[in-house]
Amino acid sequence: MPLRNLRLPADLRVAARLIPLAFQYPDNEAWSVQSDEEEELVDILKRTERLWPLIRPIRSVSPSLRNMLRGLIWEEDDRPVGMGYFYQFGPKDIWYIMALAVLPAYRGRGIGRKLACATLDSIREHDGRVALLDVIDGNVPAYNLYEQLGFEHFTGDLLFDYNQDKSPPELPLPKGYEVSMSDFLDWRAEYELARRITPAHILKYRPIEKATYRRPQFLRPFIPVIQNTLGMHEGKTVIRASIDGQIIALGEHIARTRPGGVNYINLQLDPAHPELALYLVHKQIRILQQSGPERRIKIRFPVWQGMLSDAAVAAGCVKRLEYHRMGVML
Repeated sequence: MPLRNLRLPADLRVAARLIPLAFQYPDNEAWSVQSDEEEELVDILKRTERLWPLIRPIRSVSPSLRNMLRGLIWEEDDRPVGMGYFYQFGPKDIWYIMALAVLPAYRGRGIGRKLACATLDSIREHDGRVALLDVIDGNVPAYNLYEQLGFEHFTGDLLFDYNQDKSPPELPLPKGYEVSMSDFLDWRAEYELARRITPAHILKYRPIEKATYRRPQFLRPFIPVIQNTLGMHEGKTVIRASIDGQIIALGEHIARTRPGGVNYINLQLDPAHPELALYLVHKQIRILQQSGPERRIKIRFPVWQGMLSDAAVAAGCVKRLEYHRMGVML
């Protein structure tokens, strides 16, 4: 049988070899894993293997952490040629397929469809009710396959790159707002903002529940060790209305603390407050430029927040990709 379950931690090395090759698109270079992304991915997977003696006991006491990484490997010619990786996305019945790919030389043989079907079957076996995934705008074969399997395109994300040595200028915070910094474990701000601003049509597949955002407090002592080993630091910028403390915007940044790789920004903004868009983008870029001006910054936000797209362009960012978020009821 060419299909087998992911074996951890041994298959972390398989993933480090397979993912950069499987996510190559000779006819669409912008879709492919870039060299700095590959460098970071390989480094993180190798360091995750080193952390396994710590991760293993944590997984044993937390069902949600046990389901943070599951997957399938497809083998042909005595080697892995395709994979599907998926994880529990908050509530136990919602799962996200974060990678489903086949090496370019093995495409067109039906392996992708078989992997997709087997992945959905495995999610069902783990009591999954909803499966989510992202597909790049323009990847018609993948999009059509997922539609045939019952997936519905219901929202999406935009991905911009900031690849300049110079930071954008520091902007004053518009009047009527307050800004504060928070850490990785502070989930309430993100939950409260998402609950208030998420469009109704998204809630069918992506209900806003505390379980999606809450992070186990028992992880707090381990976070510094994990982040230091993986070579990353995470932080959040929270913007509130001065008059009532309502959360208006959230910027999450993930900075590499080791050489190479990419820095990341995730943004959310209440559409009723577009005047904050440029400030939010500038501030997050400036934070990451201080930690590593030589690194590319990837900025991601929901496609329905068009004011952030305009602000990203004004700040000197370039649009790289659009992702279609698709979901299916199992």
